[in-house]
Amino acid sequence: MKHIDVRFSKDAIELLRSMIGQTMLKYKCDPFIFSTSVYGLAGIIFKNGAFAFTNFTEPLDYYGVTEDVAVFRLVSMPEKEIYSQIQGEKMIEVAVNNQIKEIHIVNENQSLFEDGIKTYDVWLTRGVIFKFIDGLELSFEKNIWFSEDITIERGYDLITRFSPVDEFLENWEGEYRGECTRETITLTDTHS
Repeated sequence: MKHIDVRFSKDAIELLRSMIGQTMLKYKCDPFIFSTSVYGLAGIIFKNGAFAFTNFTEPLDYYGVTEDVAVFRLVSMPEKEIYSQIQGEKMIEVAVNNQIKEIHIVNENQSLFEDGIKTYDVWLTRGVIFKFIDGLELSFEKNIWFSEDITIERGYDLITRFSPVDEFLENWEGEYRGECTRETITLTDTHS
């Protein structure tokens, strides 16, 4: 059986943990045209730093074939380096000005079975949900395997807006069967 793990690294989780209790000033992304999806990169800005969610392709084993698969990551970077990946496009800046109460990391476990035998066990980070002290939420969700888009939503109970796990199940036929489950890791202020 092949194991693949493209969940957020321990360093990325620690970056998120450091945001608890901080005030997110704004987020930056490409303009929303037909949906709330943006291409490849979205930034979140704080008084003392900036971070980017990226979702760019890299060669990866995609169930037996090497494909360019989008991998969701979080990195620290200067705000001036957070710019549109589309030539000639200017990012919008959306004010948030809200203190982070907790952060939910949404991971998926995708399994592929061939003739009833588990052949792939894949873990990936599907997205992140920021919950603010007033109850409002802001989420960044990685789209399907090959898409470099990131979906950004604001509102409440945003986990219900994430793509359903059934989408993974629909891609297999014949002797192949897929299973997909989600787990949510909640980061909170351990000092309160």
